[in-house]
Amino acid sequence: MALIVIASGQIASATDKPAVNDPITEGEWGAPFDIGITAIHSTLLQSGKVLVWESTNGPSGGSHAVLWDPSGTLTDVSVPYDRDIFCGGQVPMADGRLMVIGGVVWQHAGSQVGVVETDFFDATTETWSPGPNMSEKRWYPGAIECADGKILAIGGWEDTKTMSTTMELYDPATNAFTTLPQTADKNVWIYPRTVLLKNGKVFMAGQNQDTNTLDFNTNTWSFTGNFNYGKRFIGMTVLLPGLSQVMAIGGGVDVDELATETAEIIDFSQPTPSWSYTTSMEYPRVHANAVLLPDGKVLVVGGCHRRLAEEPVAPAELFDPVSQTWTEMAELQALKAHHSTALLLPDGRVWSAGGDQRVPLQTYAQIYSPPYLFKGARPIISRVPQTIAYRQSFSITTADAANITRIALIKLGATTHDENFDQRYVDLAFQKKDGRLKANSPGDGKQAPPGYYMLFIVNGDGVPSVASMVQLQ
Repeated sequence: MALIVIASGQIASATDKPAVNDPITEGEWGAPFDIGITAIHSTLLQSGKVLVWESTNGPSGGSHAVLWDPSGTLTDVSVPYDRDIFCGGQVPMADGRLMVIGGVVWQHAGSQVGVVETDFFDATTETWSPGPNMSEKRWYPGAIECADGKILAIGGWEDTKTMSTTMELYDPATNAFTTLPQTADKNVWIYPRTVLLKNGKVFMAGQNQDTNTLDFNTNTWSFTGNFNYGKRFIGMTVLLPGLSQVMAIGGGVDVDELATETAEIIDFSQPTPSWSYTTSMEYPRVHANAVLLPDGKVLVVGGCHRRLAEEPVAPAELFDPVSQTWTEMAELQALKAHHSTALLLPDGRVWSAGGDQRVPLQTYAQIYSPPYLFKGARPIISRVPQTIAYRQSFSITTADAANITRIALIKLGATTHDENFDQRYVDLAFQKKDGRLKANSPGDGKQAPPGYYMLFIVNGDGVPSVASMVQLQ
């Protein structure tokens, strides 16, 4: 399709795209609405609310943050002490709190400095509290929950000239960080794209050309393979359903280079995993967001053809991991690129918000309804346990049991700067018995780290239920 390239901040769309989309095939975007804040960071909480934040309101004070309730209510929950969590790392913890690591101290232009501070947000009390300090200053760090519930802090700028090379593990049991041995040191780029593999190792796929794996048994990194495309700077990385394949999407070989529409997959179920091209997107994208949906497909939202917000892309795209094909979806009205966020909501819709100052409506959010919401009645979960243990069989009560073909746990989204820190789709084996569903929980934390998940049941038409929130512990 030919692109109409308009002035920066306006839509890049296709000449042969119909004026009115068909929701059954392309989904539908709701009208943009103002949340009064640029959602540079967005996190789904177990309450179903979305916590968003940006930088401080001025030279001092805490970061400006709000809670969005699906009812439309907005609540100011700004950090009540002198702390700027802008461009920190964020990750949901096993006990339901959100942990934020690092951030920034703003000095004169070009002299920003990372920080050692961390913070917690309690979804129950909806309050912030300081956490323990790290040993290293980190701005733009990576953060990921490991199989045992500990949090790994990776990389981040100490200042504008120095990147932290040390790895630190936060242990909730001791409320303290431990620095890993020097054998685990690694020079990584900002917001390294990381996923937890089924063997308990952490795989880093971005933003350099080389991809690597950290083994906690030896505290060493091993080279896993190079992207075929080259560097995928400010691209996306997604652990696909099945937990064996990782997909890298879009990005560019350098900050100021044009984006690519290509995507690659590495399969860890193979004896010698290596990156192979899959089908390309219709549009090149950097600064986009990738969201795992309840039917196992991947929705890519927003982005642009060059860094920040040059030539933003309006149509979303949907990737089917089974057929490995992309389908163009409905167009955003509130364009999103640099500093935008997107995540899955419990009702199966997708939240899109934030955006750089170069595009309009930067304080506006927009909600996307995927095609599956236009394909008939949704299955309903009547009852499910609020907590489940590993290696446990548990019942799901639903009048739609006979039509259910898939049950999945999806980890709560925590996203900023094109990265969803702990996005994970975990299929559950199940049986149908006496009009009920009997599901088997994950075997261990390597398959699904402890914490809160959305539990979806999906019928044969690919239509998901509204999720039930469950805690895996």
